[in-house]
Amino acid sequence: MRFCPNCGGVALAAAEAVPFAVKPREAIDFLRRKVDVPTRTWTDIWEGMHSQAFVVAGARSSALLADFHEAVNRNVDEGRTIEQFRKDFDRIVDDHGWDYKGGRNWRSRVIFDTNLRMAYSAGRWAQIQRVKQTRPFLRYVAVMDARTRPLHRGWHDTVLHVDDPWWETHYPPNGWYCRCTVMSLNERDLKRYGLKVSDRAPAIEMVERTINTPTGPRTLLVPEGIDPGFAYNPGSAGFGRGAESLALERHGDWRSLSAPGQPTGDLPPLPHDRAPVAPLRGSATNEADLRAALREALGGDELIVADPIGARVRLGQAIVDHLVADPSRRDGRERYFPLMPSLVSDPAEVWVGWAQNAVSGRVALRRRYVRLMDLGGGRTIGLVADADAGEWSGMTFFRGSGNKLAANLRRGLLVYRRS
Repeated sequence: MRFCPNCGGVALAAAEAVPFAVKPREAIDFLRRKVDVPTRTWTDIWEGMHSQAFVVAGARSSALLADFHEAVNRNVDEGRTIEQFRKDFDRIVDDHGWDYKGGRNWRSRVIFDTNLRMAYSAGRWAQIQRVKQTRPFLRYVAVMDARTRPLHRGWHDTVLHVDDPWWETHYPPNGWYCRCTVMSLNERDLKRYGLKVSDRAPAIEMVERTINTPTGPRTLLVPEGIDPGFAYNPGSAGFGRGAESLALERHGDWRSLSAPGQPTGDLPPLPHDRAPVAPLRGSATNEADLRAALREALGGDELIVADPIGARVRLGQAIVDHLVADPSRRDGRERYFPLMPSLVSDPAEVWVGWAQNAVSGRVALRRRYVRLMDLGGGRTIGLVADADAGEWSGMTFFRGSGNKLAANLRRGLLVYRRS
């Protein structure tokens, strides 16, 4: 979900987001797999990050976010109207005493409309990828009325191959309340509609736009005709560029993503905690020993631990799978398995970071649990956890000396700091 940056509570001329005629399974999956992420403002996360995180700008309580997430899920699943959603909105606001910015009708519409359109757009992309061998072209379709943005009107009837890079920035919606869509086509469709494949993609001119962030105004370069924060493909970020790209994902570099609202400046030093339990002695020599060490540390094959902001973390054999997949990771980090539960339940800080794969285009969401533990020599234990169906798995340990390692882990969006 994204929040309109410059409306100041004044209602926009909004297009009605109509409920789906049938249950859009891909759109429902897109919304349900998102992870709740507390934020201060709409600039805390940016573009493709939204395909993995559910946020409501200014909602920092996990319980408040969970209620909004479930209301939006039900909205798409049941094809509910804006009037029905507003009843949920009023109930959630009353239950949590949430003091939000803007008027009630405007704020509820931003949440309703943007989630509906982005979920539909991402779900449509997943469908397009499944049939692109037989329907390899996409047509940009604008609503040609007085409210249509001039450039969007000019993009109407642009026909390009599904894999054309233009769709990575111009796949709609391309702004607040944008009503543009796409249509997938084959050669027969082109003849039927009297269309032809465009000689080239429309030119992309980058223009400066200024947005407000908690640290002051920021000037960004964005494609002309696209609102700040919308220059990405929600389906590609959420599902990847098709099954073949996902299969090759491990061959692509992961590029860290940042948001314009990310805090800047010096961070206070982390406290040095005494390790609550002793590390295991010795290192595992084979996969069976690794799995046995994990079972000993967790008291079984898996353990689910709640972190300080209410997220559930599944600690299980995926951790060993991660180690076995790459021999370079077999470096004795299994000695620290016993420290995992307390690292999740009582970290010094919790950070959320994003990265995008160069091959698939998919955005990954990672939660970092950071804690300096006194193991002798000021050694640091850090943990990066990958999101998996709303829970956290695929843990990776980082070890090193004090604040240098902590600085490498303290990146992204800070969502918790121990008082």
